[in-house]
Amino acid sequence: MIKQTLSVFTLFFLFISCGVHAGKLDDLERDATTPKSKSSSSSSSSSKSDSSSSSSGSYSSGSYSSDSSISSKVADKIIDEVATGMMEFTFKVTGELLKLGVKTVAAGGATSTYRYQQETPLFTHMAVDENDETGAQDVRGILFRKDGDPILPTLRLTSHWMAGSDDVTALQSHVEAGYGLFGVSYTQNRLEEPADTLTLEHTLLHYRMAFGNHFSWDFAYGRGKMNGNQKHEGDVFAMPMRLRFKPNWHVEYYPVWSSYNGGSLSEHQLSLNYHYKHVGVTAGIKKWSAGPTTISGGFAGLYLSF
Repeated sequence: MIKQTLSVFTLFFLFISCGVHAGKLDDLERDATTPKSKSSSSSSSSSKSDSSSSSSGSYSSGSYSSDSSISSKVADKIIDEVATGMMEFTFKVTGELLKLGVKTVAAGGATSTYRYQQETPLFTHMAVDENDETGAQDVRGILFRKDGDPILPTLRLTSHWMAGSDDVTALQSHVEAGYGLFGVSYTQNRLEEPADTLTLEHTLLHYRMAFGNHFSWDFAYGRGKMNGNQKHEGDVFAMPMRLRFKPNWHVEYYPVWSSYNGGSLSEHQLSLNYHYKHVGVTAGIKKWSAGPTTISGGFAGLYLSF
């Protein structure tokens, strides 16, 4: 009888412990699929309960958590500042493009197509035609795209691994294909922690704009899937940008915004890339945010571009 009673209590406490200690991926999935009004109310109530429980007295757990999370807080702060700056820049430039109107967006797509028409610069068309107000012929003459160019790829395969906060790791697989101003992409992020897995996928159709030979900007829209404790589907919008500042070096900023069941999930990825012929090395920082929950870290990987 005593053994049976002890076994029942043991199972009971195990059940309670499993329910209380939800993982970071569970929090991210919950906040990403909860409408903002419900998410804000639940987060405020949880913060109140956390503050009341902490004030009632666990000194050792508070000091331990502050010491163990200092490195992740520093990383989060750096990523927050970089992501905020890039977001402000993105929205500011997007606003300027909207002011200029459809002509600028159409010209960026046309430039992407022009770049595919030749692999070497033609200097014979660089003379300015005074009778041509647009200068389209001159621009077309100096635009070119070399085989394997990572700025406006025909096919790009990327794989990288991330070590994130709260013992979360992630593996990303990315495939991108396109020609001229149109492209498609598929991305899978598999996030793992000691007792849980969360998979994020999105398939996007890209409108690719090029501004010269060294800067590209896509407007991408499609559908996303989230597979964790439950399966969810939603809309996804992205605006990837690539800027080449040296022949073999370029910077990529890849923001993604997803909507699931009225909730929202944002992803910001900033990387430095070295490219030689068709092979490249990438390294950077990445962050997912949904309500009060964030997962961030550094990543590194390889890519092939054709």
